[in-house]
Amino acid sequence: MEKSEKFRLIYSIFLGLFTAAVGIAIICVAADIYYSGKGTGVIYTREIVGERLTKLAIPIIFLIAAIIFGAIFPLYQVKAKRQPEQTLKKLQAKIPQSGEGDEFSAAQSAYKKAAVIRLVAWLVAIAVCLAGAIATLCYVVNTAHFAGKDITEEIFKLVKNILPWLCAAFAAAIAATVVSGVFASKQVSAAKTMIKNGEKTGGAQKSEPKFIALIKSLVDKPAFIWSVRGVIFVIAVVFIVLGIVNGGANDVLIKAINICTECIGLG
Repeated sequence: MEKSEKFRLIYSIFLGLFTAAVGIAIICVAADIYYSGKGTGVIYTREIVGERLTKLAIPIIFLIAAIIFGAIFPLYQVKAKRQPEQTLKKLQAKIPQSGEGDEFSAAQSAYKKAAVIRLVAWLVAIAVCLAGAIATLCYVVNTAHFAGKDITEEIFKLVKNILPWLCAAFAAAIAATVVSGVFASKQVSAAKTMIKNGEKTGGAQKSEPKFIALIKSLVDKPAFIWSVRGVIFVIAVVFIVLGIVNGGANDVLIKAINICTECIGLG
């Protein structure tokens, strides 16, 4: 991997994590404003909000500067190169079944090891996302968590219980993507070595188990992607309808009106 590619990768990861950290900080400041003013009758005033958000001025300025830097500096204005996964897919059909020499055996072992690591990384990421989805669903469907009269406190409790899972899923997805890309590159190098030192008359090597190849072929199909999007859309619509039915949308509307008239002063 060239230095420019490494820099782009590191900068992308940094910008994503920094953006997430600033977002979490803003949520924490909002919660601090609410809980520190709860019971006093003075919570979201212009002075209090301005004072607390001033503490985040430097991180927000740095975030804006980082975004502008990424847009102006030619980080992504280089010629697009084929991803390791695409190269690997083309090479798999050319990998011989057998070969001679220690170099072929070492490359074959490295190829299989990298494939296992990539699979484990994605399985772990999927497990984390599923655990977060189940925990979030269990919290949301429990009406006891939304039985209070203070909608703001219930929202903060919801964020407090769900945000760690969202962060974990986000981190797991990033980690799996990075690990998969790194070890896909190692598989490409190993595959080229196997092709170079393998038997020329051999057929294609079954480099991966059938169920892994089936999963990959399923994920690559547009129908699968649209199916996942459809399921997410249906779940979102269901939650919106549930929120309207149980009066949550009306509570949020009243709270928004109160904020506009009492805090911002639009009334």
